[in-house]
Amino acid sequence: LARPAPEAPTRQITLLQRKAGKLGAGLGKTTGWIHRAALKMKQVEMLASVNYEQITPEGLWVSYGEKRADAQLIEADTIVLCA
Repeated sequence: LARPAPEAPTRQITLLQRKAGKLGAGLGKTTGWIHRAALKMKQVEMLASVNYEQITPEGLWVSYGEKRADAQLIEADTIVLCA
């Protein structure tokens, strides 16, 4: 078998989750790891335990945890929210 050779991503993607813990932990036991592996191969940055603070023309401001600590801007030209 040949090793996968994914193409370089055309965009930088950041996947955010408000819950603490492993991203996609609620996915099916037999498929969740496959989805995470595919995202990792495409160099998707995955952050958990975030709070969405503000959408600005520059991107999305997030903070971390219940204390809403360490606010940072994630620069973005497109933001997709899934609720």
